[in-house]
Amino acid sequence: MTNYITPTPRQRLIALAKISLPPLGGGALFLTAHLYDRHAAELPFCEQLPWMWVVVVMATAVLASFACLSGRSAFRIWRSGQYPAPGTSVSFRTRVHTGWWARTNAIAYAIVSLVFAAFLVAFLSMFVFPEAGLFGLWLRGCEP
Repeated sequence: MTNYITPTPRQRLIALAKISLPPLGGGALFLTAHLYDRHAAELPFCEQLPWMWVVVVMATAVLASFACLSGRSAFRIWRSGQYPAPGTSVSFRTRVHTGWWARTNAIAYAIVSLVFAAFLVAFLSMFVFPEAGLFGLWLRGCEP
């Protein structure tokens, strides 16, 4: 027996909002980096630090949220044994898959989540942690 999820108008709006999260996150990250380049790149280093913190925090938030959302989807699919997981908002009539196809999708989401987490760790080790950092964003020599 083949099961389908038929969305309501409210579920379509929720699905549209979820679909728009990655472009909005990428756009916000691009905007903060562009504003840093436009307004703070020529400033002395000590005056650039707040701008650098904004870019680092924005990139951290975007990568962490993508990793968490992918991991959450993987866990929900794996636990329920069906893809899309129960309660998932869809934008059009969608067939519910079970068995190996659902497990494969759960594993794929888990791999994507791990990749985002690896990018996050690499990003933080490059810009925040002092042993491997290129920039000491917490420099105390900048105070008057």
